[in-house]
Amino acid sequence: MYDTLILGGGPAGYSAAIYSARYNLKCIVIAKEPGGVMNEAYRVENYPGFHSINGIELMDKIKEHVNYLGVEVREEEILDVSKREKAFVIKTNKNKYESRTIIIALGAEHRKLNVPGEKELEKKGISYCYTCDGAFYKNKRVIVVGGGDAAAQAVLLLASYNNDVIMLYRSNIRAEPAYQEQFKKLKNVKLLRGEISRVNGKNKVESVILKDGNKMDVDGVFVEIGSEPNLSLFRKLSLELENGYIKIDRNMRTSIEGVFAAGDITNIVFRQAITAAGDGSIAANSVYLYLKK
Repeated sequence: MYDTLILGGGPAGYSAAIYSARYNLKCIVIAKEPGGVMNEAYRVENYPGFHSINGIELMDKIKEHVNYLGVEVREEEILDVSKREKAFVIKTNKNKYESRTIIIALGAEHRKLNVPGEKELEKKGISYCYTCDGAFYKNKRVIVVGGGDAAAQAVLLLASYNNDVIMLYRSNIRAEPAYQEQFKKLKNVKLLRGEISRVNGKNKVESVILKDGNKMDVDGVFVEIGSEPNLSLFRKLSLELENGYIKIDRNMRTSIEGVFAAGDITNIVFRQAITAAGDGSIAANSVYLYLKK
C-alpha cells in the first residue's frame, strides 16, 4: 500500500514526487511517457536557472533529482482508476497498485484539427510534435497551425531547417512579442490568417484546402493549437469539473477526498512548466497534511 501514487511524469508529477519524498511518503511515479509534452519543447527559456535548454534535457535533469531522492519512475500505461473502501486502485498495462491517495498530474493531450484527411495522413505529413519530426522536413514547404507560443517555437525550429514556413493562425497571434520579433527577421516565414478545412494526399500530405477555398501545396502540417485533458480514466471517480478540467482548490484538492490534482489537467489559469511544478509541490504538501490528519 502506497501513501500516494503520482500519475504523470511532467513538471507537476516530478515536483510532487520530490516533495513527497522529502515528506517521507511512500510513493512512485507512473507515466506512459516520462517528461510528458515538455519533451516536445524545442527551447525552454523561461524556466528559472536555465537561460535556454531543450525540453527533454530539462525533464531529464528534474528526473535525476527525483531518482536521487529514491522515488521510482515506472513507464507504464494507466488503464483504470477506481476507489475501493479507503484505497485507490490503479491498473496499468503491467501492474496493479493500491494507495491511500493519488495525485493526478497527467497534463493534457494535443488538440487535433478534426478535418477530413487528418486521421489518414497522421504521421504521413501531419505531426503534433515538431521537435520529433521537424528534422525530416528540410528544404520543404510546411504549415504550422496555431498562434501561441508552441506554434511560434515550431515555426522557428522549422525555419532553421531552411524550410518555407507558413504560420496559419485563426484569429490573432498570441505568441510572446519576443517570438514575433524573431519572425520579422526571417525571410522564409510567412504569417497567414485562415483555417484548414481539408488535408489532401495519398501516401503523404500533398496539399491543404483552406476554409476560404484556397488550395496550398505543402509537404507537412504541424498542428500546435493547444491541448485538452484526458479525463476518461477518472469517470468512476466522478470528479467535479470546471470548463472541462479537474476542479481544484488552492491546495490542489479535488471534489473527492484523497484525490489531488496538479498541472495542466486542472482548471488553472496559466499553463506553464514553472506553475505546474509549483502545483505539484502544493499537492504533495496537501497529501502529507491529509495523511497526517
